[in-house]
Amino acid sequence: MKRAMFRFIGIFFISIILLTEEANAVQPLKQPLPIPIKKLVADLIVSNISITPPNPRKEKDMVKIEVTVRNTGTAAPSKTCSLSMRLKNKDTHPEYSHDVIPWYANNIPQLAPGAEVKISKTITILYAGQYLLNGVIITEGLQIGEENSQNNDYEKYFTVVDKPDPSDLVLDRLSPTNDNRIKMRLYNQAAPIPDVDFNTSYVRVKVNDTVEKSIHLRDIDPTGLLKTGKTGWGTTGMVYLNYIWPGTGPDGINIEPGHTYKVKVILDFNGRITETNKANNVMTVIWGMTP
Repeated sequence: MKRAMFRFIGIFFISIILLTEEANAVQPLKQPLPIPIKKLVADLIVSNISITPPNPRKEKDMVKIEVTVRNTGTAAPSKTCSLSMRLKNKDTHPEYSHDVIPWYANNIPQLAPGAEVKISKTITILYAGQYLLNGVIITEGLQIGEENSQNNDYEKYFTVVDKPDPSDLVLDRLSPTNDNRIKMRLYNQAAPIPDVDFNTSYVRVKVNDTVEKSIHLRDIDPTGLLKTGKTGWGTTGMVYLNYIWPGTGPDGINIEPGHTYKVKVILDFNGRITETNKANNVMTVIWGMTP
């Protein structure tokens, strides 16, 4: 009985020693599972399209088309890309199509993530009607999977309207004033002048072919007398605008006594207004100013 007891105690202590040695042994490190690396990809998109003016007039307005390309991805493309731009009439002249920017223009630089570029063209358009502006971001030359090409197309519709009925600004009279300034009388004997043209047109005065000064028509006619125009012809009921050119300030001109002056005035010098007759916009006189 005692011998069996001692044998049990011996086995118990040997088990404890073995368990302790196993606990103190160096355990192998568990290797973490590999984290998948997400591939960085560029994503070029057209984020904005603007047409200025929004409803341009045929054969009249300079139309600025501006397309903004943005990289919404996580990497820059490895090469430059291209934006094409095509304009097509959809109703009045469906045969009219114009490649504003052809393919392979290399006009998109290697945009960093979040960066953008504005690509613009200015044109005139021949016909009134509805137009479709469309195109594509061309990424040929990039590696497959380097750029998200699923959203590279774009399009925008806009309308081109007819030209306004022609006005007819007339420079009717030039004369010197008692305080040696230039007085002019003018009127509009045809259709009203659209605001966009009235606000951008200016009048040029040249003295002795050396002094040149310009003032906007809107500042010469702040109440818009000339904008109204007159239906039909003749001077009956015509509204005249008398304007005296300033003698001081950045646009001032003085004609001093005792000298001879050649004075030339040109209405709508920058050609913003559609007119029936440009010849009556210009007048040249020679004044011999008395001492």
